Amino acid sequence: MEKKKYIFILSHATTNPMEVIGFLKIASNMKAFDDSIELDFFLIGEGVQLAKKGVADTISMEMEGKQVNVGELVELISDFGVKFYVCHAFMPGFGLTEGNLVENAEVKSSSFLGELLLAGYVPFSLTM
Repeated sequence: MEKKKYIFILSHATTNPMEVIGFLKIASNMKAFDDSIELDFFLIGEGVQLAKKGVADTISMEMEGKQVNVGELVELISDFGVKFYVCHAFMPGFGLTEGNLVENAEVKSSSFLGELLLAGYVPFSLTM
């Protein structure tokens, strides 16, 4: 049986915390239910900011009567071994360098996303 593979494509960070939190919650639940799946994030556009040290800690939102912090969700998803692939083309525009990326981030080109899709990764995106 072929292993299930998912790639979450995230193009927002600070301007749409609801989308970021939704993605991270869905991904962490998927890994909690089935740790054998391959699941990673491809950050593009404004989404690359999530891979910059400290940025995720500044994003939060009230949900179900309590404050949800994106930094805590990023830490949780990182514990599952999920990687953040960061589209290098958008890094300069958001002040990212290889030196200020979070530990589980890897710099990739947009063509890498195409490679993942061709390798059988199921794309996941939300419009919120």
